Amino acid sequence: MLQESEKRYVSAELLAAAGDSSNSPYLLQLVGFELLLKVVVEQFTQAVAHGHKYHDLFALLSPQHQADVLRIAGERIGPSALATDHVGVLADLGSNFVKLRYPHEKYGHLTPQEYAHVGPAWVAAGAKLEHADFRYHPEELLGLTYALRQVANVC
Repeated sequence: MLQESEKRYVSAELLAAAGDSSNSPYLLQLVGFELLLKVVVEQFTQAVAHGHKYHDLFALLSPQHQADVLRIAGERIGPSALATDHVGVLADLGSNFVKLRYPHEKYGHLTPQEYAHVGPAWVAAGAKLEHADFRYHPEELLGLTYALRQVANVC
């Protein structure tokens, strides 16, 4: 599964480098992250990891392993939401994996003009994180991925 995880990251990089402006590269990163998280959970707990609730999967790790992952991630990316709300970050990432795959469920009722106005309307309203439809956490995802690779002795 580690190899499959790495394949998803490579594919994400290729799509991004090719100029893909969709969420596809990010979704591939999330697939790679999910596989990596499940490998680490299974490696250290002997439990079979199921589902897309990353915060629940992370909670299966011992407090020491959780602390190690968060410490390594923090060393890699610096101050971030992981230090104050890692559960929320993991919940957002798992939710994104589920919800971004099917954007019609969130936006299918909108006309193309209304859909094009969603982002600008959010910005005009103050761009408050708590009002965002999706919170991507790219730096936190980078840090968590790096940390899980370290913990799994992949790098």
